[in-house]
Amino acid sequence: MKTLLKIVLVFCVALAASAGASADSLTLVNGGSDVMGGVYVGPYNFQGTLGGQTGTFQLICDDFTHDVYSGESWNVLDSSFPALTNAKFAPASSYEEVGWLTQQMFQNLSNSQTVGEIQWAIWDIFDATASSNDPYGSLTSSEDTQINYWLGQAAANYASGNYSDLEVYTPVSGSQNPVADGEPQEYIGLTPTPEPGAFLLVGIGLCFIGVFRRYFVPKQQSGCY
Repeated sequence: MKTLLKIVLVFCVALAASAGASADSLTLVNGGSDVMGGVYVGPYNFQGTLGGQTGTFQLICDDFTHDVYSGESWNVLDSSFPALTNAKFAPASSYEEVGWLTQQMFQNLSNSQTVGEIQWAIWDIFDATASSNDPYGSLTSSEDTQINYWLGQAAANYASGNYSDLEVYTPVSGSQNPVADGEPQEYIGLTPTPEPGAFLLVGIGLCFIGVFRRYFVPKQQSGCY
């Protein structure tokens, strides 16, 4: 009986795992609608599969040195805080600054000016010359001031932050389609919510075990003999 119960449990867990075991990949839909300094800023819109969940996602670029194009697709490796196992850049503290800024951006999506300033601050963390040597346009002195403000805020506050709600998605080199588009950018975003189906399978399995034990497993006698 115990062996059968173990088999049922393992089977249910395997089903749940398979429900979320598909490879992570992204396809860029568009760069959103906010522009600052001649480039799209703020969350880009994607379709794909992240953490076993297929759907649409809004992710923020942390990599100014590469380009992506609408319709381009690629595979990604995900990294959670604080390990950041597959992240592209270093040090980890810089990702925490990016994480802090990302959280601020998601709280200010209705303000396109703030979104743009935070985006450029994020790019400046891994490329200190991004905002000062923008090859696509120009930033105003007021925007430069606010970008530096957000960089200062990130440096002052990142250490006390909690980034467990964020994931970093690093492109797998050579996986992009079309290949000629070159290496895609790295992105950061909110951790996808696990698919309800995976939890449902485990729940069904546990219920089955409970019913099985109640009606088919004989009760043990206790007492003195």
